[in-house]
Order: sequence, then C-alpha cells, then structure tokens
Amino acid sequence: MPDMSGQDPSEIKMATVDEEEKGATFSGTVILAIDVEAGEVVFFKDFLIEDYKGELTASLATDGNITKSIDLGELKHKSGSFKMPIPLGTDTSPYNTVVLRDEKSKKKVVTIEL
Repeated sequence: MPDMSGQDPSEIKMATVDEEEKGATFSGTVILAIDVEAGEVVFFKDFLIEDYKGELTASLATDGNITKSIDLGELKHKSGSFKMPIPLGTDTSPYNTVVLRDEKSKKKVVTIEL
C-alpha cells in the first residue's frame, strides 16, 4: 500500500467501489495517494472485476469527463491490489474521478467518484 504518512487525511481522495455494469461486477477501494517509490499513484486495493470480457483502460478525470483526463493505461489486473502511476509534476487537485473504459469501443464502463 502506498505510504500516506504525512498527508492530511482530509485531502486523501478515496472511493469504495461496489458496482454492477453490463453484467460485470466491480468491487474494491480506489485511492489517489503518494507512493514513496512511484510518486503520485491511483491505488486499487482489493480490487475485483468479475464477468467482464473486454480489456479496460483507466483514466483520472474531472467529473468523469474523458476530455479532461489523464490516461493511466491499460488495467492489466482483474483482481488484487495494484497501483497505476500518475505522470510526475501533474497537479491532481482538479481530478475527482477514475473512469474505466472499454479498450476497443472507448465507452465508459464505470465512473468511480473519489
């Protein structure tokens, strides 16, 4: 888990995910945090994707708007705890959602409010 010591707990953006979308189930916790090894990251804790057949990409977005987002890349894990680094020097203050999209269709599958 990312080291969040020294961070004001009220400023840590975190969401609990428990959604069903198009026959798939998404559950776990998503945290925007600082990791001592990787810098700022989106940390997926105990994350589980069930019954989703396609490939997903993750973006850090403002109000779920993909045009105002940072592409974090392909979500290669269907379960477990993992982190996706945010480019160094990025001001993350305007970002309040993580959007998971289908790789092929580019359609939003899940919007997670942090």
